[in-house]
Amino acid sequence: MKKIKQANALFEFIRIIAALLIAYAITLLLIVLITDDPIDAVYHFAIGPFTTKRRFGQLIGKFIPYLLTGTGMCFVYASNRFNLIGEGVYSLSGCIVAILAIKNAGIALPPALWIAILLIIGTLVGAAVGLIPALMREKLAIHEIVSSIMLNFALLYLTNYLIKTRVADTEITYLGSTMLPKEVKLTALVNGTNIHSGLFIGLLAVVVATVIFYRTSLGYHIRICGSNQEFAKVSGINIARSLIIAQVLGAAFSALGGAVDILGVYDRYMWTALTQMGFDGLLVAVLSKKKPQYVPLGAFLLAYMRTGATILNYKTDIPLEFVQVMQAVVILLIAAEQFLGKYKNALIFRLAKQEKGEKNV
Repeated sequence: MKKIKQANALFEFIRIIAALLIAYAITLLLIVLITDDPIDAVYHFAIGPFTTKRRFGQLIGKFIPYLLTGTGMCFVYASNRFNLIGEGVYSLSGCIVAILAIKNAGIALPPALWIAILLIIGTLVGAAVGLIPALMREKLAIHEIVSSIMLNFALLYLTNYLIKTRVADTEITYLGSTMLPKEVKLTALVNGTNIHSGLFIGLLAVVVATVIFYRTSLGYHIRICGSNQEFAKVSGINIARSLIIAQVLGAAFSALGGAVDILGVYDRYMWTALTQMGFDGLLVAVLSKKKPQYVPLGAFLLAYMRTGATILNYKTDIPLEFVQVMQAVVILLIAAEQFLGKYKNALIFRLAKQEKGEKNV
């Protein structure tokens, strides 16, 4: 049985790599077909994110919040609930953290402790808001996709209102808060880049989520409820409770991502539209096959694609949205259970046959 589980995990990894290679090949082919200088375009897209310290810093700057939103969406995805509130709480958490930091500038606390308090508050705010669509689904049977998307826009308008009425900077020509105090900024790991100490928070979150997923009864209950509610019911698992907690955990991790992003990259709060970071967390969870241990790989790949697309956009005439072709192919192939399924089933059958033979001996 152990060999079969290892083979299954290895094959899922191979499936992800194969899907990425196919999508990458299609993307590069399209680049060659639509541009006059395909070699230059391919270079900017494929190699561009690694050519300078600043560009690589942009990649890691996206990678850090993807770690957190992707980890959160693994809980939601595994529970078979598509609660998208991660998008709204990402902005709300960043907004609340920014307001508290600005209003309490010069507070008599060690900077590290004050930053930790801000991150905890942002996380708890996100968890509390994430509870709303979860309760509406499990207690009132209101579909979580509809309620969470509507709530996302309500939270967007709320954050704009809070910034406008509480901490707006009247000396700039756009809506944004006044500057964040320097003492609440996360430490830069590489000067002149977006690489900051939030990287350790993101990696720690992945470890914590993996432990919850595979080493606690809660994680087991979430996975069982998401895959087979009938079995969960006859096993005595509190289905509603497990699914609500899964969605709240997803919102909490996404909210932590928003707080970390604000304190790590930005000098002021200026998110006046949906950031798409919460939605990108779902893409990361799909790339990771809803397994937290694979989130760093999925987060890095998405950050790499997004950074390469940005560089391609301002270095050539190819639009930024072009990378969505690659994303769509990757998601379709990874989400398709039958992609390379024939080879997977043959491998598992052969290993099962070998194990049965060994036991008989």
